[in-house]
Amino acid sequence: MKARLLVSLLALSFSPTWAAPERTLSMDSVVLEDIRVEGLVQAWRFRKVCLDGQAYLLILGGNQTPIAVSASFKDGKPEQCKTPDLK
Repeated sequence: MKARLLVSLLALSFSPTWAAPERTLSMDSVVLEDIRVEGLVQAWRFRKVCLDGQAYLLILGGNQTPIAVSASFKDGKPEQCKTPDLK
């Protein structure tokens, strides 16, 4: 009985119906702000972007590819944002 339940759960987890729909957005349409923080040895570059009403910070590597993402906070709360309607 337990093995049958486990097999059923595994089958559902690999089902394509669980996959989220893919969408593509232009970086120019979601960027709110470019931030550069300079230190003595290294500079960090962040981009604040707006996705689904929530602001996020993308940490960019040396070759300008995103290496990390974090929610953006303002006054101790998640920062809300607005972008023009995206199609």
